[in-house]
Amino acid sequence: MDATPGAKVSPLLQTLAAVETANGDVSPALADDIRGLPAALLSPLPLGIDQVILQHAEFSFPKIWQDIFMLLRGRGILVSEKAVNGAQPQLHVLTAETEWEAAENVARWLACGDNTKTAVVCSDHTSVLDHYLADRGLPRLGVGASSSWRANDQIIPLFFEVIWGPINVRLLAEFLSLPGTPVERPASGYLLQALKQAPGTGSEAWFEALDKIADHQDLGPSWASDVDQLFNTSLIDGDTAPGSVLVEKAAWLTAQLRRLAKKKSALLPTVEQLLQVIDLLSTVPEVSRRDVRRIVSSVITPQSSSIVAQEASPWMRLAHLSELSDDVDDVLWWGFKDATLMPGRRWEAHDVATLEKVGISLPAPEDAAAFATQQTLASAVHCKNLILIEVEQAHGARTEGQGLLEALVSAQPSTNPEDATKPLTDRVRELRSVPEQLTTADGLWDFAGRSAKLAAAPQLSPTPPAAIYNVGANPSLKPKQLSFSQLSKLLGCSFAWVLEKKSNVHATDAALIPADNTLLGIFSHKVVEALHHQLSAENRAIPEKEEIHRCIRAVLPQYAAELLLPGQQRRRDAIVGILIDSVHAFFSQLSKGGVTLQEVEQEFEKNLELVGSQDNYLVTVRGSADAVGVDGDGRRVVIDLKWTNHAKYRREEVAGGTALQLALYQWALHQGADTTDDPTAYYMLKQGSFISADSHFGQPLQSAVKPTDLWDSAKKAITFSIDEVVNGRVTATQVVEDNRAETEPGRESEWRDRGLHYIKPPCRFCELGVLCGLKGDFS
Repeated sequence: MDATPGAKVSPLLQTLAAVETANGDVSPALADDIRGLPAALLSPLPLGIDQVILQHAEFSFPKIWQDIFMLLRGRGILVSEKAVNGAQPQLHVLTAETEWEAAENVARWLACGDNTKTAVVCSDHTSVLDHYLADRGLPRLGVGASSSWRANDQIIPLFFEVIWGPINVRLLAEFLSLPGTPVERPASGYLLQALKQAPGTGSEAWFEALDKIADHQDLGPSWASDVDQLFNTSLIDGDTAPGSVLVEKAAWLTAQLRRLAKKKSALLPTVEQLLQVIDLLSTVPEVSRRDVRRIVSSVITPQSSSIVAQEASPWMRLAHLSELSDDVDDVLWWGFKDATLMPGRRWEAHDVATLEKVGISLPAPEDAAAFATQQTLASAVHCKNLILIEVEQAHGARTEGQGLLEALVSAQPSTNPEDATKPLTDRVRELRSVPEQLTTADGLWDFAGRSAKLAAAPQLSPTPPAAIYNVGANPSLKPKQLSFSQLSKLLGCSFAWVLEKKSNVHATDAALIPADNTLLGIFSHKVVEALHHQLSAENRAIPEKEEIHRCIRAVLPQYAAELLLPGQQRRRDAIVGILIDSVHAFFSQLSKGGVTLQEVEQEFEKNLELVGSQDNYLVTVRGSADAVGVDGDGRRVVIDLKWTNHAKYRREEVAGGTALQLALYQWALHQGADTTDDPTAYYMLKQGSFISADSHFGQPLQSAVKPTDLWDSAKKAITFSIDEVVNGRVTATQVVEDNRAETEPGRESEWRDRGLHYIKPPCRFCELGVLCGLKGDFS
C-alpha cells in the first residue's frame, strides 16, 4: 500500500494494513481461502473435477476467478458457460396493501398446484405466509426476520452495560428477565423483587435478596457475593476502564454461559461471540465505554432465525432469483421489494484510488448494480412464469419501489408492436394486479395460471369481551390477606383483582420496575425515613437543609439510581431542590403543629371481621403507615406521603370524606375493632403542603364525612365485593360503565345509595386492559 508522506489514506485502510502486518495470528476469512486456490491448483495431486459449467459469462467474474479458470484449463478441465435459451418468462405482479393480504393469495396459489416444477424465492421473512400455508396443510418456508434483538443476542450487550456505574436499573432488570439469563432463576427472581421495592442497588431490599440467595440450597454465599460485586460494589467508574478489568468481569459470564450451553445448545453461538469480544478487549490497555459498545456490536450482528423450522416441500426454496440454475415452470418471488444481493463494502473514492495503486481494482457502484441486475435477468430465463409479490406497507410505513422491476419489464418480449412505444411506467402498471381483481362476481379466483372456486364466508362480527363473568361459586376466591392497594383494586374492579391475585396474571418483572412518580415517591419516602431515624437518635425535630441534601445524596444510588444516569442532571437537580424544601417544610410544620413524629414506615397487621350474605370472613390487613406521631392531646396522628403532579384529587378525597387509605391506617393502628376520628393528613411532597381536615397541618378542609362513617361504608363495600367474587360474579367495572344505558344509574350513585364506599376503577394504572377489552383491538 502507498504509505508515502502526503498520501491520502483513510483510517479504515490504515487499520486494515496494520491488522495484516500485526504480530500474532489473524484468522483467515473466506477471501483468504479464494486467494489460496491458485497455489493449490499448481499441486500435481488429482482434483477429481472433469468439467466446470459457469452460470454467468466468464468475463463478469472477478480477475482472481478468471485466473483460476485458466489454471483449471491448464489441468485439462473443461470450463464452459451454460447455454441459455434467452427467452424471458411471462411476468405477473401481485401488489397487496399488507403482507397478510399478500400471504392469503400466495398460499391459495400454491395450494392450487402440485408445485413439483416450482421455485419459491424468499427475500423477506415468511412468518405471516407460514401461518396461511399451515392453515392449508402446506409445508412452511421457515424464513426468519433478521434481528439483533433476539433474547440470546441481548445477553452480551446488556451485561457490558450493567457492569458500569451508575447502574441502569432498567437494563439490569431486562438482563435478569431474559429467557437465557446467566443469573440462576431463583437469584434473578429475588433481585427483581428487590428492584421493584427499591429501584437501585445497595438498598435494604437488595441486601435482603442477597441473604435469600446465600441461604438458597442451589445457590449459596458465592452466588450472592458474585452478583453483588458485579452489579453493586464493584461497578466500573468513569467512561474508560482497562481491558483486563473488563475481561476479568466477563470471565464470570463466560463460565455461566458455558454451564447453560451444556443444556441449551442454542447458547453455543453466544459463548463463541463472547470469546471473540474477550479476545478484542484483551488487546487494549484502556477502552472507553463507547468503544466497548462498538466492539460488542461488531461481533453480535443481526441474525435470522425463524420461530418455526423449514419443512420439506415439493418446491425449491431460494433466497434470490439469481440462485436459480435449474429449469422450472414457475417462480414465485415473496418479498420482491426487499430483494437485494449481498451488498459489498462501500468504499470512499480516495480509498478506491489508493487500492488501485497496489493493483486492487474495485468495481464502481453502478457497475456492481448493473452486474446484479444482469445476474437476475440471466437466471430468470430458467422459468416460464415469474410471479412477483409486492407489499405496499410494512410495519406501519409505505414501502419503496424495487428498481429491478423495470429491468424485468424492459426485458419482456413484445407481442404487440404498440407495447414498444408505451412508456415503461405504463407497462409496469398494466402488469400489476391487486387482490380485489383476482376474484370474479361468481367467486372464481384466478391468478398466474391457477384458479380456485371460492365459497362465500359468513359475515362475522367481533364479539367484545364480557363485562361480567359468572364463574360459579368458588370459596378459594375469598381473600386471606389484603393490603390497601389490593383492597382498592378489589373494590374498584374485581376482574383485575381476581386475575392478578388469584390467577397470578401480571406484567413482566422488568415492566414493573418503578418509574416516574412511583420512583420519586419511593425515593422521597426513604429520605424522610432516614432523616427521622437520625433526628430521633439526636433528640431533634427539624433537620437542616444541608443535612437533607447529604441524606439525598446518600440514598440516591439505592432508591433512584435512574437519576444518576447521563442526561438526567437537570431533572435530578430540579427534584433535589424540590425535595430539600419539601422535606424541611414537612418536619417544620409537624413541629409547629405540636405533632411529635414517632415512627416512619410503621408496619401493621390486623384482622378484619366481616359478616357476609352466606358466610363470615376473616381477612388479615397488612401494610405500613408512612408517618405516625402523637399530638399534644395524646391522639395518634397518621400521615401518608404522596408524590403526584397534582394535589386536586387528594383534596377532593379529604373534603368529600372518601380518603379510605387514611381511615384504614387509623383503624389498623387502633387497638379496638372500630376506627377513630384522630387526626390524619396527606403530605404532598412535590407541592410541599399538607391536605387535612385537622388544624395541626395549617388551614384545615371541611370534610363531608367523619372517618368513622367512612370506615363503616368501606366495610360494607368490602363485604359486598367479597360476596360477589366468592359467589362467582367477577366484574370488569369500567366495561360495565361504558355499556350502561343513559337511563340507568351509574355505579357510583348506585353504591352510595346502598351505603357502600365507592372507588373509581384503577384503569389508568392497570396492565390488564387488553384482557377486559378497554385497550387494544379485541376483534
